[in-house]
Amino acid sequence: MALTCRVVTPDKEYFAGEAEHVVVPAWDGELAVYTGHAPLIARLGHGVLRVHPASGQPVRIALYGGFLKVQDDNVTVLASGADEPPAPDKARADLDAAHQKVQASRPPKAKEAEFEQALEQERRARARLAATETA
Repeated sequence: MALTCRVVTPDKEYFAGEAEHVVVPAWDGELAVYTGHAPLIARLGHGVLRVHPASGQPVRIALYGGFLKVQDDNVTVLASGADEPPAPDKARADLDAAHQKVQASRPPKAKEAEFEQALEQERRARARLAATETA
């Protein structure tokens, strides 16, 4: 028996198919879903979503918040945003650039809104870098 899994954002479907299990970045840690899981709705954070199909390699997606719904072996991830992992070198460079932007936009150097936007870019860059790592 397998899970039916669907991972979508407002503009794209990242995965649709069957999976042995799914690991999602919940708001306060990781959450694994296997067949027979109790019904659940959870808030998601920034991190790596891993879909483990019955055969083949796990699918890794950088996820930027959203919600998870589990019911009757159906897993639906409604993500606020997501990206497929870039090359590790690019992901590291993006994180370094985002970190520098955070440092440059700390108040009083910039407005609070600019600082918050820089922090979000850094969180997304961290998720993309984590998605490039295999483990």
